[in-house]
Amino acid sequence: MSSVREPLATSESPIPLPVLQEAAEWLLRFREGDLDEGERLAWRDWLAASDIHARAWGRAERLAGLLEDVPAPVGSAPLRQARRSMRGRRAVLSAFVGLLVGAPLTRLAVQREPWQYLQADLVTAIGERRQMRLDDGSVLTLNTDTRVALDFSARQRRLRLLRGELQVQAALDTLLPARPLLLQLQQASVLTQAARFAVRLWDDHARLGVEEGTVQLTLDGAGQATQVVQAGQQVLFDATSIGVLQPLQRNSMAWVQGALHATAMPLGELLAELARYRTGVVRCDPDIAWLPVSGVFQLQDTDTALALLQAGFPLKVRYRSRLWVMVEAA
Repeated sequence: MSSVREPLATSESPIPLPVLQEAAEWLLRFREGDLDEGERLAWRDWLAASDIHARAWGRAERLAGLLEDVPAPVGSAPLRQARRSMRGRRAVLSAFVGLLVGAPLTRLAVQREPWQYLQADLVTAIGERRQMRLDDGSVLTLNTDTRVALDFSARQRRLRLLRGELQVQAALDTLLPARPLLLQLQQASVLTQAARFAVRLWDDHARLGVEEGTVQLTLDGAGQATQVVQAGQQVLFDATSIGVLQPLQRNSMAWVQGALHATAMPLGELLAELARYRTGVVRCDPDIAWLPVSGVFQLQDTDTALALLQAGFPLKVRYRSRLWVMVEAA
């Protein structure tokens, strides 16, 4: 098995410890509660004062996001332990700064999901899409933040989708006997001779959509339930059940062309989709999350998509930093 890795940037100078301490202090203050307008202005002045400040803030935000689900003792355990200690807030700050200085973010990401990084042959970063042709003539298109393992031999054509979203244009095998193409998921599999289909994974369920041909979906558990899905159909499923067949939604595969098609889509749902294509956090005011939005948005430039939303709807896009966006009522 081969693996694909992105080169790591090493040209930036180290961030001084005092600046990391300041970034950690600001982030902790945001998480403790709402800052008043004067404090927010002071934070904006600090952020704009230096590129180093912006880099430190971005690093603090990325680390805070990773710590939400990194397993102890690497992740948030030191912060939880510090909150329980007598030293209180100062200990929390000290623990967070220690992680900022001592734990490279790429290493934390690998420790969060090591099996995906070790097994994946094809990887896309957040916001990246990638297409490749396999030796059998099949074409794979990986969406943002996706991991795929390849296992092809003279006896089988097998893919494993470990994370994210994948479109497969399965070519008819030229070997005899013909090998079906098998896409394996954690608790299910998709089998076809030749078809164009896509699968997207969420934490607790997945979606299969078929554009051309016919595929068979099989669950590993639940008595190995199966469902034949034909061109123009899609279906949601989880580890225990397969949903009802539905017409294929136009938007479900628009990402292959780098677009998001919205037709009366709730704003909160649309922002969640855009957030998949950018590093950081995109928040939506719950009071306007229901707002129906229609339009076509280009996924390679989510800042422009957010600007179009602000121009066309009664809302305001606020950037606390490049990595922290809040969408509120205007």
